[in-house]
Amino acid sequence: MNRFCSFFVLGCFVAGLSVGAGAMASAADDRLAIKGYDPVAYFTESRPMVGDPRFEFEWDGSIYRFASLRHLEQFKVEPERYEPQYGNLCTAALSRGKRVISDPNNWIILDGRLHLFGKSIGPELMRKDSAEMKAKADGNWPKRAALPWEPGTPQPAVGTQ
Repeated sequence: MNRFCSFFVLGCFVAGLSVGAGAMASAADDRLAIKGYDPVAYFTESRPMVGDPRFEFEWDGSIYRFASLRHLEQFKVEPERYEPQYGNLCTAALSRGKRVISDPNNWIILDGRLHLFGKSIGPELMRKDSAEMKAKADGNWPKRAALPWEPGTPQPAVGTQ
């Protein structure tokens, strides 16, 4: 009987550690910028590239990953140049007063700033009237925490974005 109790207690302890580790990983994932893609690559390689967890840097509450040490060093020198204009949020949705987590594969660099979008049509919409979209998104950015999430889109954990 004692042996059974020992295994039961040990099993509960291990399960508790697993749940705690999962919660910590989830919190870190919620802070992961651009779903782990390298922000510098959009500028230097003209394409999205998945970042390497070995090259991480925390900036302004988010964790950025980079495809190379060179990209990490470039970001450290000028983070404002490389960070997405509206964090992990879709520029087009923000211009409509909604929040949508962007897809790193839907992007455009406009006036030297990286804009990300939730759908592939986003960059095309921005090209059509970039001044209006940017002005509306800029106006909604300060109040983003109060904006509703676009129905049917994934949302981060409470307290992020």
